[in-house]
Amino acid sequence: MQNVEKINIRKQEVFDSYFRRYYQILCYFACHYLKEQDEAEDVVQEVFMKLLNGEECFDNENHLKHYLYKAVRNSCLNQIKMTSIRSDILGSIQKDTEEDENNFFVNVVRAEVYQEIMEAIQELPTECGRVFKLAYVDGFSNEEIATQLSISVNTVKVQKNKAKILLREKLKGLYPVMLLLLGNYWGYYFFS
Repeated sequence: MQNVEKINIRKQEVFDSYFRRYYQILCYFACHYLKEQDEAEDVVQEVFMKLLNGEECFDNENHLKHYLYKAVRNSCLNQIKMTSIRSDILGSIQKDTEEDENNFFVNVVRAEVYQEIMEAIQELPTECGRVFKLAYVDGFSNEEIATQLSISVNTVKVQKNKAKILLREKLKGLYPVMLLLLGNYWGYYFFS
């Protein structure tokens, strides 16, 4: 029998490593339940704090990852239950547990695809990535980007086009999944 070392998440350097790796993707995942970025971030931070202060040890990273997704989902559902504004969402969640499980897996895949996109954007050349994020993630116009970065509108257009070409190549295998899970918005910008 092999002696496999478990992941001790209470060690600060281990915790920090997994926090950096999963925080953003879990916030994105939580946003699909809560629809509010601030609430999603609060839930994810709370899950990580409980994890840090808890007694849980994990056999491997997949075990930890599964735990994190389930804990975030459960925390989101608890948040929805406590918020009367979200009562219509709660009713639909309570009515159909099987549909919730399907949504859970779709949201996990959506979060994983989102992470792939964000990683691809991070790998863009610096200026190219900055322009792309301002345009397609933050929603700024070409003129606003040009002003903010002190570059010409034409340079903004060139950098956006360059980013789309690089991302199209990097993400070409994800195109069908992106269309299904993220909608035509991302597919249009990456592949048109």
